[in-house]
Amino acid sequence: MARIAIYCVTYNSYECVDKFVRSVVDAAQTQATPTDVTVYIADNTAEDIKPISTKAEGIRVVVFPFHKNIGYFGAINRMMSETDYKSYDFVIISNVDIELDKCSLNKLASDYGAGNSGRIGWIAPKIYSATERRDRNPKMTARYSLKKLKMLRFLFNHPVLYHLYRCTAYRRKKYQSHEAGEIYGGHGSFIILTKMYFERCGIINYPVFLFGEEIYLAEQCRQQGLKVVYDPTIAVKDTEHASTGNMPSRFYCNCNAKALEYIMSAFY
Repeated sequence: MARIAIYCVTYNSYECVDKFVRSVVDAAQTQATPTDVTVYIADNTAEDIKPISTKAEGIRVVVFPFHKNIGYFGAINRMMSETDYKSYDFVIISNVDIELDKCSLNKLASDYGAGNSGRIGWIAPKIYSATERRDRNPKMTARYSLKKLKMLRFLFNHPVLYHLYRCTAYRRKKYQSHEAGEIYGGHGSFIILTKMYFERCGIINYPVFLFGEEIYLAEQCRQQGLKVVYDPTIAVKDTEHASTGNMPSRFYCNCNAKALEYIMSAFY
């Protein structure tokens, strides 16, 4: 029996949590073979707090009422510190505005379970963006150069220039479909980590409030000789109802700049 843990964080997005859990229930019930699924939810909401139901057929739901915004991976780290994350065959880190395909967990367990994952640390699935109408994976096919990271940091340190970039060059980017295979890193809205990842890399300990999580995980895998693979046969949908795009521009840019500063100092 494959054991799957799903860790997610909500911040003022209760309506998304219910839909997310329902999609997990549907996916768990579609399993061809028995699978043990637990959803861990960190509630970082500080005001207008609402109860989160732990009733879900066929899966376990555990809520951590932090009620303080301790960041994305800050909340993930705290939940993992209080749970037996190493006992799971797969650990999924997900946004709550994600909807799982009904066959996603079955594909994961059947294709990568029972020791079939080898030296794979991270599986990047197809993440269909309802807004951009495309697969958001693979996000990074190759490692970023230090020059590119410095360029991005410069843009984030100058929000007006970053806004111009978003309105011009970014919108003209052409996206291409990719075949399944090894990549540098996936998109952070739905991350599948294997047992091997935690055996080699240990608990997730990323000391940044928000952003840069994908590069952190990719570097952890690279340093430990683990593979990151893109597999579009495992699919989810990103509805982006809890998008960070709603954050104030200056705060968004400041968080990104700090994340890049840490990434460059820690891995470059």
